[in-house]
Amino acid sequence: MSLKSLAAAAALFAFAGAATSASAGTDEVNAGLGYMRDYNLIVLGDLTTNSEVEGRTFVSGSVFGNASNYNKNQLAGVGLTVVGDVEGGKKNVWGDIAIGGNVDSGVEFQSSGAQELQYGGALSSTNVNSPDTANHVAGLGATLGAQAATMATDLGELSTYLSTLTTTEAYTVNANNIGFDANASSDAVAVFSLSDLSVFTNKYPDFTYPTGYDLVVVNVSGTNLSFPGGFNFNGPSGLGTKVIWNFYEATTLNFNTSFYGSVLAPNAVVSTNNFVEGTLVAKTLNAGGEVHMSNLGGTYTVPGVPEPATWALMILGFGGAGAMLRRRRALFA
Repeated sequence: MSLKSLAAAAALFAFAGAATSASAGTDEVNAGLGYMRDYNLIVLGDLTTNSEVEGRTFVSGSVFGNASNYNKNQLAGVGLTVVGDVEGGKKNVWGDIAIGGNVDSGVEFQSSGAQELQYGGALSSTNVNSPDTANHVAGLGATLGAQAATMATDLGELSTYLSTLTTTEAYTVNANNIGFDANASSDAVAVFSLSDLSVFTNKYPDFTYPTGYDLVVVNVSGTNLSFPGGFNFNGPSGLGTKVIWNFYEATTLNFNTSFYGSVLAPNAVVSTNNFVEGTLVAKTLNAGGEVHMSNLGGTYTVPGVPEPATWALMILGFGGAGAMLRRRRALFA
């Protein structure tokens, strides 16, 4: 291979390395999707609620509010994980409990069989009766805090990645509703885009359940967003298993109506006045309604780029092909 060819190959290899580095977030993005499948509610700060979460809950801050329920659908694993403290009214939990800080409110196990409460701080106002157990775990807060930091990074990467996807579908507008039809035959991702939520003024979303796509993304820009109350969201049951509403710029987000679809708002202070059906991710949450199953589902993963070794083999192949072409030109010269 000539010096010129070597230089070109080196440049291509450098580009390949840059591409690999740029896609270094692929694992994080896929991890973010995994968290949304594992949990029904993820709050990256504090949670205030007097309501119920049907699936598993992870809270990176503390939990406040009166009596509330967690993991009512009795999914396997830890039903309630809190990095900080648990305060206020009694927390009814189906499944195990992990609290990194103090347990200052009543915690009551609801499932049959033995359940475990692990806590890292002080335990008070809690009755734990056999066969259930309560165990102090030194350093639990730090362990859960490290997990929470990783989750926050990965979910942020996921939101950013989804926001860069090219719009592939157009919604329709008629007198009463905004139509989202994502039933084309495909094995990949459908993407809708909204500049804000003003399109829903005096209209309601009409969303068909996506049967032809692995994942449907609705990217919504804007920082201070609010869904109006008083309209009926025509969302079929299970919509949250395939649809992510990605509020990638939102710092405040208010739901004044029932809502269907998984919600990704990792930088937003979120409030709800009715139920959300699907996975809900928020920076902080003041929940005035329940969070319903089903979680995000499916097996879609973000495709990556070839590994550096693969790029090296490709480059050598390009160099070999170039040498063959030069020899053929010389023969016919």
